[in-house]
Amino acid sequence: MFQDASWIDAAGRLAMVGFFLVAGLCNLTRQRIKDHIERMAALGVPMAGPAFWLGIVLQFAGCALLLAGWHEELGVWCLIVFTVAATAIFHRFWLQPDPMRRNIGRIMLLNNVGILGGLLLLLQNVR
Repeated sequence: MFQDASWIDAAGRLAMVGFFLVAGLCNLTRQRIKDHIERMAALGVPMAGPAFWLGIVLQFAGCALLLAGWHEELGVWCLIVFTVAATAIFHRFWLQPDPMRRNIGRIMLLNNVGILGGLLLLLQNVR
């Protein structure tokens, strides 16, 4: 997986994969699945159930490809697509009427922008 990579690159990859794995596993309880699909449907996502499961597949496939060191570029693209789609669906902070929830939503969107930046740097390193 990391034959020629520096320890910093390896640590960054493991941190990124760890983040997506833990977040994905936390979303796989019955209640979280139900909540996500209901929120997606309420936000107008077509075929919310299949869209949720497609996101889960992208998230875990991206992690698996990166961990295996096999088609790593495709793995990073899976995580990029997942992050952009999840951000567009769930972090529309400007729609929140409550100022505190709007601020939290803005912070969550900005966090995902930072994660996207890390993924783009990783993409540069796997090419």
